[in-house]
Amino acid sequence: MKLPPALLAILIAIAVSPAAAQKPQKRPAAAPAVSAERGFYVGGALGQGTFKEWCVPSPVVLTCDDQTTAWKVFGGYRFNRYFGAEATYIDWGEVSGTVSGVGRVTADQTSFGVAAVGNLDLSPQFSVFGKAGLLMTEQETPASSTRQRDETELHYGVGLRYRFTRNWAARAEWERTDQLKVELLSIGVEFRFQ
Repeated sequence: MKLPPALLAILIAIAVSPAAAQKPQKRPAAAPAVSAERGFYVGGALGQGTFKEWCVPSPVVLTCDDQTTAWKVFGGYRFNRYFGAEATYIDWGEVSGTVSGVGRVTADQTSFGVAAVGNLDLSPQFSVFGKAGLLMTEQETPASSTRQRDETELHYGVGLRYRFTRNWAARAEWERTDQLKVELLSIGVEFRFQ
């Protein structure tokens, strides 16, 4: 069976048109992401603090609790996708213990500090970070008279950030002080100004 030339031309045009429709289109060049990588951010976190040197093994220590509920607020600036600086205020919470002949003894600690922050993106949503800096820490131990201990100490930590929108991220973090040996494991949120 022979097809008329006009019908053959129509069938060829129909067969070729889907292939032409699938031809890749040129996309406009993406805008540089530099503006999204730098800028200010703020946040807060809640977690568990542990005073590593609070519970000392001793026959006069009857009970001891070295874990607390701690919280912090922070703010910083990212200079580029890898480096930034962060200021932090931490309320480490209050620990307590019972000492034979003295009774209940408590201590609470707060800190304010600054740190350099290094960041490594694992994907568009996930990144890991590390920080190191200095904290000014105040520890109060009320007893018959309030005893206060102030330290300027090294502060360091590591964390994981999950960015769930352009501006909002969740972060999990572990950090520690060098002199007073207090650790914080926290979960928080971060807001980036863009």
